[in-house]
Amino acid sequence: MNLTKKILFSILSRVYKIYSSKERSYNFEGMIIKVFPGVFHPGFFFSTKFLISHLKNYELKSKNILELGAGSGMISVFCAKNFANVTASDVSKTAIENIITNAKLNYCNIAVIHSDLFDSIQKQTFHFIIINPPYFPKDASTESELAWFCGSDFQYFEKLFKQLPDYLIPETIVLMVLSEDCNIKIIETIAKKNKIQMKLKERRKFFGEENFIFQLHLTTN
Repeated sequence: MNLTKKILFSILSRVYKIYSSKERSYNFEGMIIKVFPGVFHPGFFFSTKFLISHLKNYELKSKNILELGAGSGMISVFCAKNFANVTASDVSKTAIENIITNAKLNYCNIAVIHSDLFDSIQKQTFHFIIINPPYFPKDASTESELAWFCGSDFQYFEKLFKQLPDYLIPETIVLMVLSEDCNIKIIETIAKKNKIQMKLKERRKFFGEENFIFQLHLTTN
C-alpha cells in the first residue's frame, strides 16, 4: 500500500469506525440487510458486491453452499434467494445474530453456525465455498477486528488452507476475494504449502483499488 493510500485508509478507517458504531440498514438487489455495530458492512466496501456479481455466472439452484465468515450474511441471503441450500458461519457471535436477523428479514432458510473457520462445521460436501477473508497482518484485539486482521503471521490463512482440503471434492468451487492492498504473494505461499493453488478468475478495479477473485484448487503434486 503506497503512502497516499495509507493516508486515505487511515481517514476512511476513522470515518467507518464512527459510521459502524450504530446499526445500519442497506438495500441491495431486492435484499434488505441490517448491519449490526462491529459487523463488516457490505455496502461500505466492494468485496461482497464483487463476489455477488461473480456468483451470477453460476447456477446456484439446489447447490450446497458454505459462506465462511459471513459477516452480515448478505452473500448467503443472495444465494438462498437463488434457491441454494446455504450454510453461513462466522467466528463473531455478533455476526451470527446478524445473519439470523437478515435471514428472517428476507424470508430465507439459512443454517447458521458459530465457528472459527471449519472448527465447528461437520465434514460434508459443498458445491461452493465462498470466502471474503480478513487479510491485514495484525493480531485482532477485539471481536470486530477479526473481520479485518488475519494475525501478525497470517495465522488465519495458515489455518484456512490446512482445514480446507477436508471439505473439498473435485466438483467443489471455492471462491475467495482479495485486494491489491494485501500481501497476495505470502497468501499464495501458504496455499502452496498446503497443496492449494490459487487461480485468478476475475479482477476488477473499484475507485482505484484492484480486487481479485481466486478459485482455490487442490494440486496433485
